[in-house]
Amino acid sequence: MTMMPEFPAAAVDHLVRVADSLALHGWSVTESALPAELLDELERNCRSLWSAAALKPAAVGRAGEQVVLPQVRGDHIRWLDDCPPCAASDAYLEAMDRLRETLNRTLFLGLDSFETHYALYPPGAGYQRHVDRFKDNPLRTVSVVLYLNSQWQPGDGGELRLYLPQGCMDVPPRAGTLAVFMSDSLPHEVLQAQRERASLVGWFRRRPDNPLLR
Repeated sequence: MTMMPEFPAAAVDHLVRVADSLALHGWSVTESALPAELLDELERNCRSLWSAAALKPAAVGRAGEQVVLPQVRGDHIRWLDDCPPCAASDAYLEAMDRLRETLNRTLFLGLDSFETHYALYPPGAGYQRHVDRFKDNPLRTVSVVLYLNSQWQPGDGGELRLYLPQGCMDVPPRAGTLAVFMSDSLPHEVLQAQRERASLVGWFRRRPDNPLLR
């Protein structure tokens, strides 16, 4: 007997459009990127972790040199592989693996793995302008942000500001919006949130040429 998945898969044409936009512009923004029932469950998971004080203040800097600076970066995070297993997490990771395969097949990026965490910005928090790749570590290649705010309204803040060659573009953190961009070349920031702002933030990494580089 064929078993039906608990959550339906993302449409393949969405993934192809992401790859096309990434190739053309270096970024992609897709609305309604994943099924509503999956988004609802991921949002519940993130907000439950926040309510249970299971999200920790995020730090800036390299491993071993990290420091918590809320005035620079104010989100609270928990890595997905450190969360209790659940069907929604599995479905999200499967969707990201399909996206990885699509990007590799169409753009030949050599993406090997994916790391991701929940991120919640409380009111008043933001993240100053930055890029996602350290200068001395080229492994993070493509950044991915999935928004989980089903009740977001204009004025709630927390937009993702992309610094594009033609000027700034603000992406509302509305549930189901998927932002994908090259990690090394696109400066961005999170504008100050006026209410709690939830997301999943991740990076596709390529396999290191030097096995000592992680």
